[in-house]
Amino acid sequence: MKLQTIRKIGRHATAIFLITGICLLTSKGIVPTGMITLLLLAGGFFGFLFRILVIIFKILILLFIVGLFVA
Repeated sequence: MKLQTIRKIGRHATAIFLITGICLLTSKGIVPTGMITLLLLAGGFFGFLFRILVIIFKILILLFIVGLFVA
C-alpha cells in the first residue's frame, strides 16, 4: 500500500517536472523535439486533475441536493 502511494506521488512529481520544463522551454522560444512524448507522460497528471475536478463537482451536486431537502 505504501509502495503504491510512493509510486503515485513520484509519478505526479515527474509529470509536474516535465510540464514545468516544457513551459520554460516554450517561453524561451525553444520547442522540445520530443514534446509529444513529454505530453503523453504528463497525461497522468492531467488525469489526476480531472479526477479531482469530478470529485469536487460531485460534492457540489450532493450539497445542492441536501440544501434542497433542508430548505
